[in-house]
Amino acid sequence: MMHDEPISEIWGFLTEEQKKKVAVMKMDMKIQWMETRINDMEKMIELKKKAIANIRMVQEMIKPGK
Repeated sequence: MMHDEPISEIWGFLTEEQKKKVAVMKMDMKIQWMETRINDMEKMIELKKKAIANIRMVQEMIKPGK
């Protein structure tokens, strides 16, 4: 990942406490990114459910005898 390169250059100058803080910040950003991806996936699932429901309604409309 590109963002790791600048961190690795200064990593040796950080104290253990600072390294922990940086690690927590990186984990927090990764969690936020994952939450965003999950939210996007959930929206797509809802959209697909609506599309399936609409397809079923159309299938019912075109069934013979309806």
